[in-house]
Amino acid sequence: MATLEDIRKLLARGEAAKALPLAQAVARRRARDPHAINLLARCFTDAGQHRKALVAYDRLIKLVPRSAQPLADKAHLLQLIGDMEPAEAALRKALALEPLNGSLLRMLSMGTKISADDPAVARVASAWEQGTLPATEKTHAGYALFKAFGHDGFTYLEQANRLQQQKNPWSISDRRKENAALQAALRDTPWPEAGAGAPGRLPIFVTGMPRSGTTLVEQILSSHPRINATGETGLPMRAAYSVLAKGGQFQSLSTLTGADLSLIGQRYIDGIDHFHAPGPGFTDKSIQTFMVMGLFHFILPQARTIVVRRDPRDVGWSIYRNHFADGTHAYSTSLTGIAEMHAIMDDMVAFWRQQRPEAFLEVRYEDLVRDPEPEIRRMLDYCGLDWDPACLAPEKNTNMVKTLSAEQVRAPISSKAVGGWRAYAKELAPLIDALGDRVKPWD
Repeated sequence: MATLEDIRKLLARGEAAKALPLAQAVARRRARDPHAINLLARCFTDAGQHRKALVAYDRLIKLVPRSAQPLADKAHLLQLIGDMEPAEAALRKALALEPLNGSLLRMLSMGTKISADDPAVARVASAWEQGTLPATEKTHAGYALFKAFGHDGFTYLEQANRLQQQKNPWSISDRRKENAALQAALRDTPWPEAGAGAPGRLPIFVTGMPRSGTTLVEQILSSHPRINATGETGLPMRAAYSVLAKGGQFQSLSTLTGADLSLIGQRYIDGIDHFHAPGPGFTDKSIQTFMVMGLFHFILPQARTIVVRRDPRDVGWSIYRNHFADGTHAYSTSLTGIAEMHAIMDDMVAFWRQQRPEAFLEVRYEDLVRDPEPEIRRMLDYCGLDWDPACLAPEKNTNMVKTLSAEQVRAPISSKAVGGWRAYAKELAPLIDALGDRVKPWD
């Protein structure tokens, strides 16, 4: 008889299909156990049965009516599937239970336009100014308060980012060393032959800086009937580094065998099939794929990579004003750190442009949103896909979107976000100065 811990372990391994019937059996036996019903909701969510997950969350909310957490979890799922109005309703109920919960307020600000006179905002802002807002709530609250107050709330955003920096210190030096060492290993030739790749599969990697438009591109491509979306799997880097990185050092490719390189491709395909089961054609929006995209094109010749480029000032501004989970994108809390990370990506893209220019296609976000059809046709041609008008309406795509772009991609393609940095040019001076000549292609 399966225990709750057995089910949690299956979910951690990505085996929702195995976990779900076990969770259903436990929930039948323990119909009033909040832990069992919560786990059932998680299993339905991971299995892609979102409406059943919402029903389970409603059961849980009735069982623990004074707890804000199941309301927050329900709202999070609703936001991911694009149901913003019921998500707002759930979050406001949760905030009524925990009025100074900064995380709840930040979640509300992600799917709802909030203002300084919103009662939920006013309560948190007052507590912040009076020094009664718990320190644990300040980071999340700061991002939300900035969205509510705009220019007048920029100090909230600065303080939130400083708090994040203290929790997650970051230095560019390690990334520079990693880039240099990886390039040295990849530059070593000849590369061993890697075999035939994965016939019948069409992986389309979508990569670039966070907030550059990668989610939009994935939604566009996965609107095509031959393509499914997997989101950010993280598998390309894990598969590549599992072979390339040994004992803290990268192995020169000329010292590896064809079997070694084939193993990278096989581990990637195995991981995709095990965790995502996407079908023959699929997108993978793992942000860091630009690091190894030329290698994957060599190992899986049918693979395609689209690198999304966007004005680095817009990218930097969007990164800085949004909260990323602890342990991810630690550079995001510093305007100069964002510029330094942009330089890392530019350097790696330039490396592959020199070494294997056929391995990827660069797409400018601004061109895509101002005149979508020519750019979408160019991407589809590059991927070997026939034209399909559904790609012009990615807002109709029902894929779950597990990124900060969940709200934006539910709206039609629009250029309204282009140049948004200009309204905060003074505050963004450290970013703009650090970017230097990198902004010239957009001026």
